[in-house]
Amino acid sequence: MLTALGEAGGAVIQEDVEERLTWLVEPDAVAVWHLRDHPEVTLAGDDDSYLFVPGMARDHTVWWRVAPASDRLITSAELLADVFAVVRPRTGGRP
Repeated sequence: MLTALGEAGGAVIQEDVEERLTWLVEPDAVAVWHLRDHPEVTLAGDDDSYLFVPGMARDHTVWWRVAPASDRLITSAELLADVFAVVRPRTGGRP
């Protein structure tokens, strides 16, 4: 996913739990709603949620895989959904 997004992607948080990656997208982005039932995706967040980022006390390791920058923070939900459809299709297993 990181390679496919390239410079168009925003900041990414990585966890050592199942090598999980987290992208920051605009709140309630319609473009990713269809991924709610995908077995490899967890969508979370609303106005009352908190995002824990590297440096917070955790029971596993969390770090910035792609560090945030003023020009590289949020990933376009539309772009992320498009890339996900190619890289992690619902059928065919992991690439």
